[in-house]
Amino acid sequence: MSAFRTLFFFLVLLNAGFLGYDYYKGGRIGENLIDRARNLDAQTLQAGVNQLVLEVKSLTPEKIASKVNQAFAQVKDIHSFDDAMALVREKTGSSSGEVIMDGNVFVLTTGNFYNVIDGSRPALVEFYAPWCGHCKSLAPVYAELGDAFSHSDDVIIAKLDADEHRDLGAAFGVQGFPTLKWFPKGVTSSVGVVDYSGGRDLDALSKFVHDKSGIRPHIRATVSHVKSLATGDFHDTVDDPSTGTLVEFYASWCGHCKSLAPIYEKVGAAFANEPKCNVVKIDADKERAIGTEYDISGFPTIKFFPPGGAEPIPYEGGRGEADFLAFLNEQCGTHRTVGGGLDTSAGRIEDLDRHAAEFVKASGQPEQQQSILLKAQQAASDVESRYAKYYTKLMEKILEKGDDFIDKEKARIQKIIKSSTVTLAKLDDFTIRQNILNVFDAST
Repeated sequence: MSAFRTLFFFLVLLNAGFLGYDYYKGGRIGENLIDRARNLDAQTLQAGVNQLVLEVKSLTPEKIASKVNQAFAQVKDIHSFDDAMALVREKTGSSSGEVIMDGNVFVLTTGNFYNVIDGSRPALVEFYAPWCGHCKSLAPVYAELGDAFSHSDDVIIAKLDADEHRDLGAAFGVQGFPTLKWFPKGVTSSVGVVDYSGGRDLDALSKFVHDKSGIRPHIRATVSHVKSLATGDFHDTVDDPSTGTLVEFYASWCGHCKSLAPIYEKVGAAFANEPKCNVVKIDADKERAIGTEYDISGFPTIKFFPPGGAEPIPYEGGRGEADFLAFLNEQCGTHRTVGGGLDTSAGRIEDLDRHAAEFVKASGQPEQQQSILLKAQQAASDVESRYAKYYTKLMEKILEKGDDFIDKEKARIQKIIKSSTVTLAKLDDFTIRQNILNVFDAST
């Protein structure tokens, strides 16, 4: 019995030595242990006991041997007392007790949870798992929520990987992902925590935090380039005889729709200055008459409506921005690129390209170039595009000012394109002019 008593006191002294040395070195193992002890309650303790029982029941000789081998593997790398303390910090989580941020969202771990959620200010915490589809859908919205309250130090927007830090997930009764919980000021344990059961859009989340904390969110206003339709204006839009329309039939609760939303918004922005193509959406779960009319049985469903009310074409391509743009360019005869620009063939006219090539080849022969100009002017008169006359104007300027005019004009146009003050409409115009100028450049 005396041997056990001696061993007990030896372990007490050893632990005291570890804690004292850690405190001397500026560590916080002792403080963290005390904080966690203060925050223990019956529910947290019971969850820990249950987890321990499950682990003990699952032990096999093979698992025990594996744990022993892992322990020896770690001990063999200890060559000093500092090495031992580093291992203790790694296992207790105190080495990661510092504040970690992902944008304006606090990233919680076992080591820093009670340092951040210390009761000094209220907090909304998302308990998530990296593999969870609904968590992935919520991620960009939750990041925006962090941005909306980043102006204030009086509230915390945080998240915890509860799949990795299962002890904390169990302590707060997390049974599915994502789970959002509100920690009022002064609350650090499961007692007093409020479960969030509202919507998962930015408006609903920010309203909840505002109502609980009294802090107003600063949500940056964004202009959507995707028009939302309702039953009343749906056919007026998709039956337009001069415009093709891409329609997303979605539901507000649909996770895949939420994942698609930022990509679909980019597609809308790319075609914002394109009169031949509309990019729109309709909540077919809410506007059920439209959903029934077009046999919408899943979300999101995407269809392209050709000009003039023709039978819609199902979109069955990829869900990337480039995939949508390639499809719409084919259907609408447009030339949009990822990011909303125009490709190098935009605005060019095949017949006039041929006259331009002949004109450049006849350089130094003004009489022959004059003859080609007359042919080009005749061809331009038969083309509706306003850029037809730009071809003939360039020919006239070259005859007047020489071949160097093209290089000077290209430099001028390029400078305008790079300007931060040019509007989207003007950017398209100058990009098309640059495309036509390239036809006259013998070096390209």
